[in-house]
Amino acid sequence: MRAGKTALHIILSLTAVFLLVGLPSLYILDQTTEEQPDAVSGASIKLPDKPSGEYVILINRSLHEDTFDDWVAFFCDGELNVIFDDINCIASQSDADALKMADRLIAQLPENQMKLRTENPTLLVSKAENGCIDAAIFSKEMADAMKLRTDSDDNIACIIIKGGENEK
Repeated sequence: MRAGKTALHIILSLTAVFLLVGLPSLYILDQTTEEQPDAVSGASIKLPDKPSGEYVILINRSLHEDTFDDWVAFFCDGELNVIFDDINCIASQSDADALKMADRLIAQLPENQMKLRTENPTLLVSKAENGCIDAAIFSKEMADAMKLRTDSDDNIACIIIKGGENEK
């Protein structure tokens, strides 16, 4: 009788160990055979295509005193350092090219670092000329059509992006 109790105890103990350790191990090992990203791989997203054409980007220097050069380098496709500053960008409601370029720029930055807002074109030009913006983006056609003055305020820096070439 004693041998039967010992055998039953060993069988129950091994069953419990298998249920507690073996089954979870089989479940975990079975999932690693699938094509899933590992925990240490970086996130990757497909950037929107870079739109062609010319763009005018205005940045308020006084709001970005410490990070102004970093933002200029970012907008000019230069060397991008980590920027510990958020920026609010405004584009015209009717400027589809500028909105495409803004979406491309937003996709290159960490989430919510650059926020985009649309506004009436006339009101946006007025705000930009009076220095009441953080950043604004215009297609060259829209800037010319609205007669945007880029030299009206010393606090507002103008960056012109021309199909891959940049001017300050």
